[in-house]
Amino acid sequence: MIPPRDKLPVQLLDAAVQLLGESGRGGSVRVLGTSMAPTLLEGETLAVEFAPSALRRGDLLLFRQADYLVVHRLLGPARFADGRPCLRTRGDARIALDPPVDPVRVVGRVTAVLRSRSWRSFRGAGARGYALAVAWHDLFWAFAGVVASRADRLLRALRLPGPFHGWTAATDRALLHVVHRALFDLLHRRGLPAGAPPGSGG
Repeated sequence: MIPPRDKLPVQLLDAAVQLLGESGRGGSVRVLGTSMAPTLLEGETLAVEFAPSALRRGDLLLFRQADYLVVHRLLGPARFADGRPCLRTRGDARIALDPPVDPVRVVGRVTAVLRSRSWRSFRGAGARGYALAVAWHDLFWAFAGVVASRADRLLRALRLPGPFHGWTAATDRALLHVVHRALFDLLHRRGLPAGAPPGSGG
């Protein structure tokens, strides 16, 4: 989560983001919290492309949720109960899906992370394949979490312990950490993407 330092009216924030996007300007935000670990770690700096177009499954989106900003992974399109289009997102470290996201709440897309004084880009074929694989992982384990929760409720109704949701969440996290350690540095090349803000780090 990235709480804003100064709260702007939603209309002003949206207008500013639109102008920055049209001018090709990028920005940076700092990660607070652990909902995207191990992909993003608390305290890291992210390069952000404002007002992105052509969102794709696996993208790391910066969006408004209530009165704060969140960076979570886009898992694909969906629809609100009334039929309007929305986006499905999830923090990689959380087994549950986020509430549906209205596309107008999307502020930007993360293009790189500053880690150990070096930028790692989320652009390129390797990074794109990694993002897509993690998105499908997140979708599968979110569904498995729902099934596990229902099984646990049934067991508790029978006065039996319900361990399935805990096991599912632990397996989800363990697999993601293994894949991250094995492939993240290999598939995310060094360097700040074009259009991203320069700053500290190589």
